[in-house]
Amino acid sequence: PYVMAAGMSDLYEINSSQIALQKSKTRAIRSFATMLIKHHTMTTAATMKAAKKAGLTPPAPALDAGATASITELQSASAADFDRLYIGQQIPAHQAALDLHQSYSTGGDQAPLRMTAKTAVPIVKQHIAAALKLQAGKGMGGM
Repeated sequence: PYVMAAGMSDLYEINSSQIALQKSKTRAIRSFATMLIKHHTMTTAATMKAAKKAGLTPPAPALDAGATASITELQSASAADFDRLYIGQQIPAHQAALDLHQSYSTGGDQAPLRMTAKTAVPIVKQHIAAALKLQAGKGMGGM
């Protein structure tokens, strides 16, 4: 369901971005990672609050097998490959998050969560635009 999927998405973004702060030497990547940690921490809190308002007891966010594999891949990536791999993961992960939030914002069954999903859409779109710009080499030293 939405709360679990949104929580997992945020948790992946936060965890992968914490690894980026440890491993990346590229200022633009580090700035992007810092932004993701901040924004996804906020969206997790908003989703949990909305779930409680809707009378739900949301579980703590957890990663699925695919997200866990992506995190493991980032942890074991060489310094030379890290930035490319990190941004390469961020684009499809954010596209999936965008699809999730857009879908729930229009068709979700809980009004407080629909509002949270609607609020998340422009944030995720901003992240996709920033990731695409980084992937295109703007601000990444020609990655």
